Amino acid sequence: MAEVFLVRQPIFDKTESAVGYELRFRDPGDGSDAFARSFLSGAFEVLRGGLPAWVPITRVALENDVYALPEPQSLVLVIPPDFPSDPDTLARIEALTKVGVTFALDEFERPTLTSSPAVAFLPYAKYVRIDLRTISPGDAAPLVAVLKKQGKRVAADEVFDPRVHASCLAAGFDLMQGPHFARPEPLPSAELPTSSVAALRVMAMARDHTVSERELERVISSDPGITFQLLRVVNSASVGGRGISSIAHALRLAGRSNLVRWLALASYASRAGKSGIDAELTRQAVQRAFLAEALSKSHRQLESGTAFLVGLFSLLDAVFRIPLHEVLERIHLTDEVKAALLERTGPYADLLDVIEAYELGLWESAAEHMKALGVDPERFPELYSAAFISAEELVPVQRSAAAA
Repeated sequence: MAEVFLVRQPIFDKTESAVGYELRFRDPGDGSDAFARSFLSGAFEVLRGGLPAWVPITRVALENDVYALPEPQSLVLVIPPDFPSDPDTLARIEALTKVGVTFALDEFERPTLTSSPAVAFLPYAKYVRIDLRTISPGDAAPLVAVLKKQGKRVAADEVFDPRVHASCLAAGFDLMQGPHFARPEPLPSAELPTSSVAALRVMAMARDHTVSERELERVISSDPGITFQLLRVVNSASVGGRGISSIAHALRLAGRSNLVRWLALASYASRAGKSGIDAELTRQAVQRAFLAEALSKSHRQLESGTAFLVGLFSLLDAVFRIPLHEVLERIHLTDEVKAALLERTGPYADLLDVIEAYELGLWESAAEHMKALGVDPERFPELYSAAFISAEELVPVQRSAAAA
């Protein structure tokens, strides 16, 4: 997977369950097809997480029968509005439809004439996606209604905020994706779950070297909820702790620094099962943690445990729907960590600059930040994939029946 630069964005249904992932590729620049390379490298199967992957169709891949390689149910091929609709292309798409490959028409709000190329593909499409940057949900509602009467499922792209999300639901959209799902609005009078508060408090104790291991064990063991969460995380394959059966055993085996890391992961556990959106945010935060930790190992002045916490806590506000400064008031963190999270300054802020640029598909910007950290940009897809796999093991994808 090392040579494939790609990121993914979740697609949700009206129940806020993930029903697919859009995979966004960087052009390899050598004439090869990015999707073909991702499939052959194994990245495609890993990143789709068992759900259908929405992939931009290309003429080259279509003509070379690349889309016949994966299992048909694993693909949703996204057709842009200007894709050629010549007889040969239509025949190839019809053939793929017959073997079970699904198609989505993209940016369908643009066609105004029956001669538009996109209209020719409509009979073969299960999904139609509308870009809300060019039309409002209210204005799109009549088109949504017509498409649904034709048996199409209609997706809204670029859902920016709760207001737009509510308008999409009112307009009848079946699927949605966009920035709103990455940064939900804070909830009024929101509180951290009790189990998360306990995990964060114990984490602060674990960072205090005047507190003995026996005292840590006593405090952790006195809270059944945090004990269960901690042992569940410690026993996961990704942290290498299979077979751990007690807090005392975990302390002896791994030491205090790993205990802090596991507690940080446990602090998220209560949100992971709330909804598909919460699970996606939790998974992304955990992935950031593993990725920041891996990136920090190339920089002598960065401590990997601290980098892990910076990555993990960078989405605390989104996960718990509480302003970040309010969450951090309840945790004892170093000034460097707080500066990175609240002000995006200091050495650890560089890690977040890399990760966020890559998540947005800003490949060149991510590469520049990586060079500043002393990381070879060509290694980043490998680090990204490893962090992704670790996060998937800790926070498995919640599948919706609609994804089938």
